[in-house]
Amino acid sequence: MSPHLTLAMTAAAAAADLLRREFLADARVLDDAGKDLKTQADVAAQEIILAHLKVTGIKALAEESERPADADVHIDRPLWLIDPLDGTLNFSRGFAMAAVSIALWDRGEPVLGVIHDIHHGRVYAGEIGVGAWCDNRPMRVSMADTEHQAILATGFPSGRRYDDDSLLAFVRSVQSYKKVRMLGSAALMLAQVAAGHFDVYEEEDIYLWDVAAGLALVRAAGGQFTMHPGSGPFKVRVRASNGIV
Repeated sequence: MSPHLTLAMTAAAAAADLLRREFLADARVLDDAGKDLKTQADVAAQEIILAHLKVTGIKALAEESERPADADVHIDRPLWLIDPLDGTLNFSRGFAMAAVSIALWDRGEPVLGVIHDIHHGRVYAGEIGVGAWCDNRPMRVSMADTEHQAILATGFPSGRRYDDDSLLAFVRSVQSYKKVRMLGSAALMLAQVAAGHFDVYEEEDIYLWDVAAGLALVRAAGGQFTMHPGSGPFKVRVRASNGIV
């Protein structure tokens, strides 16, 4: 493992330790605008991660920071992409499905990713061209070769449209899969694709920091992904899979 991957794993573990202590004890809501949610725990975990990564001198784009202008952050340069608490709503409601997500990207492509499952203690880590692991055991994407065999993981991002046409289009896009799963954490769903438990992940208009580490894991584990611009800055439309389906 590279020094950057080791550092990201250390930062994620430190943030996860804090979040476990805060779980249920102090998930105070700071912002509950629309369908998004921010808690005190998100902010505290982010501060821990940024403090660890500062030594690299690489800029960071993190979910709970002030949104930087495009002039300040460029994904075509080395960039840390951080979601300190992916699955905030799950966390705030006592549902144990949330993770710390840290990725390093360069030239618009993933270099490495770490997803630390807060409640179950699993650590998913991967580095492009090196490999991917869950708790230091190698992991690999599945061999499912048709949608009828495949499990699709997806979600409804906060800005999703719910008009009849949009919902009908969604149903048509997923009806051929064997099963559809929504966990409330993009990071953990992508980790399951990388580990071979799920086969495909798709989501529209999701923020890049939500999926950056997971996309790195999928590619490092032998899968593929496509990514297209979404409706706003740092929003993307993504599809990640085992590379067969």
